[in-house]
Amino acid sequence: MNAEHQCLEWKSTWKDDHLREICAFANAQGGTLCIGIDDHGQVTGVPESVARKLLENLPNKVRDITGVQVDVNLRNEAGKYWVEVVVPAVNTPVSCRGEFYYRSGSVCQQLTGTALTHFLLEKTGTQWDGVAIERITPDDLDSISFEIFQRAALVNRRMSPEDFEISRTELLQRLELIDDQGKLKRAAILLFHPRPTRWFPGAFIKVGFFENDAEILYDDILEGSLFRQADQIIDLIYTKYMRASISYDGITRIDRYPFPRTAIREAVFNAIIHADYSSGVPIQIRVYDQKLVIYNQARIPSLWVQEGALDKHGSKAINPLIARAFYRAGHVESWGRGIKRIADACREYGTTPQSYRFSDSEVVTTFEAGVETSQHVPIFTERQLAIIEWLREHPQSSRKEAAEGIKLSIATLKREFETLVKLGAVIRVGEKKSAKWKVVE
Repeated sequence: MNAEHQCLEWKSTWKDDHLREICAFANAQGGTLCIGIDDHGQVTGVPESVARKLLENLPNKVRDITGVQVDVNLRNEAGKYWVEVVVPAVNTPVSCRGEFYYRSGSVCQQLTGTALTHFLLEKTGTQWDGVAIERITPDDLDSISFEIFQRAALVNRRMSPEDFEISRTELLQRLELIDDQGKLKRAAILLFHPRPTRWFPGAFIKVGFFENDAEILYDDILEGSLFRQADQIIDLIYTKYMRASISYDGITRIDRYPFPRTAIREAVFNAIIHADYSSGVPIQIRVYDQKLVIYNQARIPSLWVQEGALDKHGSKAINPLIARAFYRAGHVESWGRGIKRIADACREYGTTPQSYRFSDSEVVTTFEAGVETSQHVPIFTERQLAIIEWLREHPQSSRKEAAEGIKLSIATLKREFETLVKLGAVIRVGEKKSAKWKVVE
């Protein structure tokens, strides 16, 4: 037989504890529980009298305790009897003696705390970000966040100027961020409130630059509405945390970063959209010299974990209202292509595509510089760039002429020239006493 998997479980004998497995199958994708097969898939069998008793009693026992109607079949293989219990997937929450279980991979997990809350909401057709919050009005929201949203939506042509010729309340209604009783939903607070951490402590982003996994050199925390965070985070990463290689095409300076901006932007925005804001854990971005890692507490669709996120899959947003607002702003697409677009952008840029590590509650996205980007031209200081640009405009100048033109001391310029020569950016022309200097193009 095949190995145990999401929809298959083997048990040598029947125990009433196995009702938990049936409950877990019903709450997930359904499955088959086989009684009389050991953990290696070998048919060990059960006595015929026991098998027939299970055939008669199990349907009623399962129905009475879990409310699920199962099919129970008697099988015979080489004179050995075993029982097959076929469990359907059920759209409503199924409990076993008051406890809820869920099948993930080949494991039966008891749902508690936040996981149980999300499960019950989804089974009853309610998304977490669609739950209303009391005593918050549209007037409590952040005007700048609305301005950021409007500017992005207009620039990306996802909305027209006429769409904004309405009140703030009407705009929130169009975005489905207000319920039928006029209460703001959680998504509205996260997207537009100046301090969403009052309700959701993990609704912020931590960024740090690491020399290695243990040594952090500096860091930042981005707070405020999700639209404010999205508006600032990419520029922060590229101006403060990521160093560019410098090269020239003639007199044109070219800055090349280790990773394409479009890929990092898509990955970070995906993290914001899919974050589990009930966990209290913020999005964390670790930047290294040639690596960037995004840690995100997220509730990931089980098929992504099983089949691979790069495979074709439907667009199933964990926070659909947040995802819809980000789509209207032009920050993301809505067709489940985000992960593939990131990979394609990396390949086109000439660097290694991103890698992922998924679990039921966390996604770790890693970007690592490929051969092309890791063998880049050296990174120059502003002073060195000034020297290079001056020499480019005044080719074959003496060290004294360069010092006067750039307004540096001879001693300082000598040290900088020695460094630039080692880096292969500047070469000496002529004898040492009468040397001239020029830039290597």
